[in-house]
Amino acid sequence: MRRLLFAIALMVINASPAFGHGVSYGMAESKALTVFFAYSGNEPMSYVPVLVFGPQSTPDLEFQNGRTDAQGKFAFVPDRSGEWRVEASDGTGHKGVMTVTVTEDMLTSGDATSGDGAYSAAQSAGTPPMAERTILGLSLLANLCLAGLLLRRRKG
Repeated sequence: MRRLLFAIALMVINASPAFGHGVSYGMAESKALTVFFAYSGNEPMSYVPVLVFGPQSTPDLEFQNGRTDAQGKFAFVPDRSGEWRVEASDGTGHKGVMTVTVTEDMLTSGDATSGDGAYSAAQSAGTPPMAERTILGLSLLANLCLAGLLLRRRKG
């Protein structure tokens, strides 16, 4: 029994801390580019999947993926200049595709944030003006009514 207690005591005294999978963390200063996605009523596209394709990315391999935050914002750090494509899709038919031009100056200086200017450019490119949407809606209703009248006329 004394030998067993001595062996246990020896193991406890000589035991070294075990480091399994270590994790390091910290804050890195980066030149993140922030984009914003919203529905046509300016409601943010919250927590929707986002895909980022770099200038030399293949169509099936994205540079980065993730989700927007509660305000519809998504940030990424480009590693080269060129045309970057950012896609956000909520899976119900609403999809926004934005092209961001990253210059060498944006990579070397601290001016890599595309705030409201990039959002307004993407919104104007992706969402038709209210007058155009109204005309398209009225045209759709008129075409549906005409199709119904034609079908009724053929039956009768």
